[in-house]
Amino acid sequence: MGFFFINLSLKSNFVRSQILVCGLLISFFLNAQEKKNVKLVSTYLNKAAILYHKEDYVQALKLSKNALSISLTNEDNYHLALSYNMIGTIYNEFSQSDRAINYYAKGLAYANKAENDTLRLWLNNSLGNVYYYNDISAEKSIFYYSKSLKFAEKINDSVQITYTRLNMASVYFDIDRIDYAMSYVKPLENYIDLKGSAESKITYLDLVGKYYSNKSLHALSEKSFLKAIALAKEAKLNSQLKVLYNNIFQHYLQVNDQVKAKLYQDLISESKENSEFVDELDTIEKVAVQIELDEYKFQFERIELKNEVQNQKIQLSRIIIIGACIILFILLILIYTLYRNNSIRKKSNKKLSIANRDLIQANQAAEENSILKSQFIATVSHELRTPLYGVIGLTNIILEENKSNGNHENLNSLRFSAEYLLALVNDLLEINKAEEKNIFLRNEPFNIRQQLEIFNKSLSFIAESNENELIIVVDKEIPEIIVADELRLSQILMNLMSNALKFTEKGTVKMEVSLLSKNDFKCEIEFKITDTGIGIKAEDQEKIFDKFVQLERKKADYQGTGLGLSIVKKLVELFGGKIKVESEENQGTIFLFTISLEYGNEKFVKSNTNKLKNSVKKDLRFLVVEDNKINQIVTKKIIEQHKFDCTVVESGYEALNILKSTSFDIILMDINMPLLDGYETSKMIRAYGIKTPIIALTAFDRTEVESKAKESGITDVIIKPFKSEILFEVIDKLVP
Repeated sequence: MGFFFINLSLKSNFVRSQILVCGLLISFFLNAQEKKNVKLVSTYLNKAAILYHKEDYVQALKLSKNALSISLTNEDNYHLALSYNMIGTIYNEFSQSDRAINYYAKGLAYANKAENDTLRLWLNNSLGNVYYYNDISAEKSIFYYSKSLKFAEKINDSVQITYTRLNMASVYFDIDRIDYAMSYVKPLENYIDLKGSAESKITYLDLVGKYYSNKSLHALSEKSFLKAIALAKEAKLNSQLKVLYNNIFQHYLQVNDQVKAKLYQDLISESKENSEFVDELDTIEKVAVQIELDEYKFQFERIELKNEVQNQKIQLSRIIIIGACIILFILLILIYTLYRNNSIRKKSNKKLSIANRDLIQANQAAEENSILKSQFIATVSHELRTPLYGVIGLTNIILEENKSNGNHENLNSLRFSAEYLLALVNDLLEINKAEEKNIFLRNEPFNIRQQLEIFNKSLSFIAESNENELIIVVDKEIPEIIVADELRLSQILMNLMSNALKFTEKGTVKMEVSLLSKNDFKCEIEFKITDTGIGIKAEDQEKIFDKFVQLERKKADYQGTGLGLSIVKKLVELFGGKIKVESEENQGTIFLFTISLEYGNEKFVKSNTNKLKNSVKKDLRFLVVEDNKINQIVTKKIIEQHKFDCTVVESGYEALNILKSTSFDIILMDINMPLLDGYETSKMIRAYGIKTPIIALTAFDRTEVESKAKESGITDVIIKPFKSEILFEVIDKLVP
């Protein structure tokens, strides 16, 4: 590999570091498809760098010119940038500022074309040197040094970062921004001390000496200057030594030490310029003319090449015109053909227009039916959920008030069946939401063994009606407390077990719950439902999970909605599992699925159950606005069971009257009321300036009422039926 070496020089009156030639790596291992003579260009530039350091500037310039000529011919952006950088550096050595700037600028343009950050670093630094060391413009030198520093930091070149920061510090010293200059110098102290070259150490010490001299720290200043002079002598860096002599001379004048000042003044006088400088300058002037001639020659050749290309384009244009005429003739024939076909197409379009009109009418009818269907679903949803709220609510109240009652287990079964019916109603009405994955699991802790026992009792009447034996086996290793959506899991098992019981007569239906694996947080549980019933044909086993599918059965009581197994499949997938079926006609059926569930302990369940009760304050006053008598009883009982004061009114007008004289902490508002509905009542309450939180209790779907409720000033919405924990969870958020 070949390298350009790095050198530093110092300018009179001020310490300045200058990178004369930027380090570059030229690869000798070139791809076979690279342009001819690239290796020769690299050789020329390497030799030019060596001659430059030997101060044989004329030969270095000639070799760089040769490299430039070949690179121009090859249109090699990378080596063009290197060639112009080398030529600019030589002219800068002879203080030919205009030419140096011109060549550096050309080099930077080619470096940008090559998108080479290292070349950009070097050429920006070179431009900064020209503007600075020739006293042209400190502002422009800072501009180019800053760009060079940016590229040095981008490629993480520690050496170039060091030199560029030293150069920028020198500029700021010259424009009397001493402290700002030192902000570039101080971070370099450790790096220069450990890894810095002789040039960087000399420049660093010289800048520090100037800083101490400016701050009147004369002893420290003298120490830095003398150390820099010793290093320069040792490295035989005469150009830097001359500037160091001048700077220490200025320092001694400042402290009025005439003896030492005279000593360094004599040393400065002994320095002589190179006697061959004038002759070399004349030679490089001639080379400059040759370089310009080469560039003009290259431009002329480019013009000739463009003319040749233009002539080829003219010939091609003639061919294109002839071809266009032929194509035009063919197009005329096609147009005539299209004209003939157009009349036939018009007749077809007329028929299509009629069909399209009929299609639009059918689409409008379908949209009207869809709206009617949505309205029907909303009405059915409300009408089914309202009585279910009463059934579930009253069952909970009876259970709470009669804990020691002997029918406690029957009431649990009743509540379970009502909740299952509610879930079934919701799924019947929201099966399309399940397709769009808009049903979400609500994970809460529950006792899985206790739940399966209730489940067993709830199914016993179905088993008895078909004289079946019902068996539920639970693995002893399964944790007692499971954290999951209890209702959705029960819905899966209820569908599978009730199907098995219906299609089995005088046989056995067995559910096995087994623990497959367990870690600190989750357990993997397998549910296996086996029956000895009529089985499923092989060709029907894929269809049973589709919506509204009913297989042909012999008995009329086998009919149903056709949604059960479709819902089961989607819910199992929602739990992260996959359901499988194995069946043989007249032999029986096995349904199998595995899901992963979190688990806890009894203490965890109790703490979660009581958390909301303990968090809500004990002196809340509730106003319940509800026109349904059963719902009034249920809602009032739920509130009073938690030791809160509750006032019930039957209409919006009554609510407005009582709010004029009495204040409440929470208002529970029914939406669907005669005369004045919950929306209008809430608007009027807000118009009175009452800011009490209003919670809408409604049997409508949340998506149907949420937007309008917000506009009416309703704070939150809860869908009936609901668990009391949900109500108090919302209250806990609303009441400070």
